[in-house]
Amino acid sequence: MPKRKPWYQTLFERDYYDYFYVGGPRGTMVRRGGDGAVVTITPEQRARIDDAQADFIVRALELAEGARVLDLCCGWGRHAVRFAQRGHRVTGLDLSAYHLRLAKQAARDAGVQVELVRADMREIPRGRRFDAVVNCFTSFGYFETEEDDQRVLDGVARSLKPGGRFFIDTMNHDSLMRVFRESDCTKRPGGALSLELRSYDVHTGRISVDWIFVEPDGRRRTAFHSLRLYTFTEFAALLAKAGLRVVRTWGNFDGTEFSMHSPRMIVLAEKA
Repeated sequence: MPKRKPWYQTLFERDYYDYFYVGGPRGTMVRRGGDGAVVTITPEQRARIDDAQADFIVRALELAEGARVLDLCCGWGRHAVRFAQRGHRVTGLDLSAYHLRLAKQAARDAGVQVELVRADMREIPRGRRFDAVVNCFTSFGYFETEEDDQRVLDGVARSLKPGGRFFIDTMNHDSLMRVFRESDCTKRPGGALSLELRSYDVHTGRISVDWIFVEPDGRRRTAFHSLRLYTFTEFAALLAKAGLRVVRTWGNFDGTEFSMHSPRMIVLAEKA
């Protein structure tokens, strides 16, 4: 029996955005409100959110015009394209060929140049030095071992110039544990149902999610993902081992202070 590929090698295709991910790169997008209801977000609203995030990242990194930036796990290019629009030289790295096709089209539509590289985040190409590396939307902790996660950060440090900075945005472990739910069921526009079944392993710090999407006619689609959620203390230790010093933290893209209640754990680190 052939060995099953890791989830991160197969998940990020069109079906993920059409059926499982609440909010994606095409058309009208949705997210859950605080009461669990589905709230519509127009493409224009999504663009304003992405613009604000890109501005926050650029300010946090204190980027000079023309800085060389690596968007690690760039997805469909929503930040990479905006960095290029702000005058920076941008490389986007992602494992998903589908993501890179979308990012290429987004850069073309915006009239900017973004170098796109297909690679595993553990294998950042050598021989290039960046002023900054960015990793957003909890694109860390995918791998089965802490050693592999450390390889990612070692590669980040190796690819940075002396004094270069690393900006990472992930879910906040402590906040998520306070509100953790083993299941959620959401009714989508059009009558489809989206079910999420979650588990958390206290020994490994991994959260795993099974998605089940049920069409109004009863047809089903399924997907799975699993990632290690690090506490700040654990993550700071990994950064230090890679030679990266924590400079500042935030709890969200609005600049609020990081706390156990923060929805996000945003960390700015610097290479000595």
